[in-house]
Amino acid sequence: MIFFQINTLFWINILLATSSGLLMTASFPPLNMSLAAYICWIPYFFAVRQCSFFLTIGLSVLTCLVHESILISWIIPTLTTQAKFSVQYSSFILFVISLIMSIWFILFGCVIYLVVKKPGHLFMLPFAWVGIEWLKQFGPLAFPWELLGYSQYQWIHLIQIADCLGVYGISGFVMLINVTGFIVFLFIVHRPWKKKYISKHLMACSLMISIGVMVFLNIYGVIRISETNDLIARSPHKSIMIVQPSVPQSEKWKGENRLPITQTMVHLTYKAKTGDVDLVVWPETALPYALHSKHKLRQYILNAQKHMNTGLVTGSPAFVYKNGQMHHYNSAYVINEKGIIHSRYDKVRRVPFSEYMPFYSLRNLWLSLGAPDEKFSPGRTGEIHQLNDFKMGIQICFEIVFPQYARQMANNGANVLINISNDAWFGRSACPYQHFSMAVFRAVENKRALIRCANTGISGFIDPWGRILMQTGLFEKIAMTQQVPLISHKTVYSRIGDCFAVGAVLFVLGWIICGLLLYAIRKKRPAWKPRQAFLGKNNYEE
Repeated sequence: MIFFQINTLFWINILLATSSGLLMTASFPPLNMSLAAYICWIPYFFAVRQCSFFLTIGLSVLTCLVHESILISWIIPTLTTQAKFSVQYSSFILFVISLIMSIWFILFGCVIYLVVKKPGHLFMLPFAWVGIEWLKQFGPLAFPWELLGYSQYQWIHLIQIADCLGVYGISGFVMLINVTGFIVFLFIVHRPWKKKYISKHLMACSLMISIGVMVFLNIYGVIRISETNDLIARSPHKSIMIVQPSVPQSEKWKGENRLPITQTMVHLTYKAKTGDVDLVVWPETALPYALHSKHKLRQYILNAQKHMNTGLVTGSPAFVYKNGQMHHYNSAYVINEKGIIHSRYDKVRRVPFSEYMPFYSLRNLWLSLGAPDEKFSPGRTGEIHQLNDFKMGIQICFEIVFPQYARQMANNGANVLINISNDAWFGRSACPYQHFSMAVFRAVENKRALIRCANTGISGFIDPWGRILMQTGLFEKIAMTQQVPLISHKTVYSRIGDCFAVGAVLFVLGWIICGLLLYAIRKKRPAWKPRQAFLGKNNYEE
């Protein structure tokens, strides 16, 4: 009977952890069930509340595997169609990536088991999760995809605090609501947290804190939107056109398609340019050849640019010979209205196993596993590219999911953010929608208009509040124009960066260090003997 109860409890915990992973995934595109983010951690918390260390770690891994394997399941069709891998091998790669991502969930599980000993300690979890999300952006395999705060990208008033705290502030708030919901749930069902029950005072305190923070965030949002509205009204406005050609990835790099692709770009631009346009933006690798070289199509595109009589930002590869070797770059070229290449931005954050090989000493191993032998060089961070009134902060592809790049550019003087991408790799999957949703936060954090131009979508215009003004469909062949403000004002986040997230890391580390010191002191302190203390040693020894 006892074995049956234990076995039942085990499977209940498995179900709870799985539920957390599913709810987490549902809060992001394409489902966009953003409210699910506020309860997604509660089943997991309930599952691990009285588990052993190893079971806590196991449930943490399971939650991550369920979440990540569904969230980024677009990897499977991408690898089968683009890399020609089998479905089985592509599924295995997805499993490995999800397993690597589970490191962060394991770390969170360790904090829960080793540090959160009392119900009141649960309030440390928002800080712990913020710190973990901040750490995700570092290292050669960094992939801070769809952090918890990104689930709220549609709630414009709520997310305005990102101009002080970044997306991490929203992640912390969402985790706070999860913790509060869990505390209230434990109180209602009268279940303990590690043998200690929830008091009325703790439940009331948690509700007051969460409601207070929620009210504050929304009031702050109303005020900031009003202030930003005045700022936008005082700022100069310029007309920007984005061109989405929707060239299939299978056709993009064929030599015979270079001229037709170039003609398509020019034709779409000419056709849509009915009035004055101050800047045209084409997507990443819109021109599948090195524009700076003596390629026969170079002069064609520069002559066409003269006739357009407007500035142009376009993606194109670059090959530069320096220091005795050839360097390859994934680049964006800035061309002025006279058809002269004004400047070039080289992509800084390269995609692992696509644009370069991390841990290059293992090159032979990666090649044997099917990784492409690509070696793009990184550019320089924080560059600003000025063309007339535009001071552009340009980011290519998934650089937009790393907050520090847009922040550095805004702090260096960028008055507009531009993200060019080629999401044709991912077909009609959830990836382009997820990619676009995260760009919203770069606009809010820095209070800059953000222009996103992707080969097959999703392209669009995002205003400094994070509102999506215009948005294309997937594989839609279209060009569209929008007036955008050029704002030079720097937000708190643009100036100080991730101080909130760093503070969260330091707070958790300080908590852990203090706990270890107290534990060490208690271990060394001799047991207190009452009779010895009051009667003295001689009187105690009879």
